[in-house]
Amino acid sequence: MSYAIYALPCEHAYLAWLGPATIVGSIFGVTGIGPTEQQSLRSKGDAYRAYQARVSRFIPLPPKRARTK
Repeated sequence: MSYAIYALPCEHAYLAWLGPATIVGSIFGVTGIGPTEQQSLRSKGDAYRAYQARVSRFIPLPPKRARTK
C-alpha cells in the first residue's frame, strides 16, 4: 500500500494500485474468506450462520445488534 500511496502524484499512479488490488481480490475471492466461510458453514452449520450475522466479514467493527422481527 505504501508504494501505491507514494505514487499518487505520478501520472500513471493507477498502475501502483494493481498490486494491492490483486492481493485484496485474492483474499476475498480465491484463497481466504470465501472458501474458509464455506467450509465453516459445512462443518458448523447454524452456529456459524449466527456468528456471521453478528460479526463483520473482514474489517474488525463493533458487533452488530440482533435484529428484531
